[in-house]
Amino acid sequence: MTADADLERRVLAAVERLGRALRAARQDAATRHQVSQLGLGVLETLSDGVARRIGDLAAELDVSQPTLSEAVNALQRRGLIARTRDPLDMRSSRVSLTEDGRGVAAAVAAELEPVLAAKDSSDAELATTLKVLLREIARLQTAGVITVNRSCLTCHHHQPAAGRAPARCLLLGVPLRDHDLRVDCPEHVERTPVTVAR
Repeated sequence: MTADADLERRVLAAVERLGRALRAARQDAATRHQVSQLGLGVLETLSDGVARRIGDLAAELDVSQPTLSEAVNALQRRGLIARTRDPLDMRSSRVSLTEDGRGVAAAVAAELEPVLAAKDSSDAELATTLKVLLREIARLQTAGVITVNRSCLTCHHHQPAAGRAPARCLLLGVPLRDHDLRVDCPEHVERTPVTVAR
């Protein structure tokens, strides 16, 4: 089943409008906390507690390594992130949040929560929307527009629904309902070639 072109345009326009609102809210938060938008993205990404190499973080945020290094240096000067030697490669380092960095990341998350909360939508509506958006993100990755996508639908461990059997995560051995789909899974293994699971 294909959507008509007008409906596709309206959906994309709505997603773009949501994106503009989120970018504006993120810019306000970045300004309040005296960091760049990219710096804010670094803090948010590192708030999961996982230290990362600069190159990996640059790929995750879809920016060049020199651009990310500038943002990391600024955050380090502010005492928001720390560098440590990578135990697997002593020539490189990993970055992680300091106590102050965790505080800023938590404050920003709290400030953005009202913008991100979809209070007028049911769980079923949100789950369907999530699956549709993840399919579109996977399609854009296949087309080369998006470089990093660690969602369930592009994962080697994802087994699509078949007949009455629900989709499953083969790694965790659990059924995956639409509301269980992850946008950024730490256990993600890229399916080769990248295909979009339904």
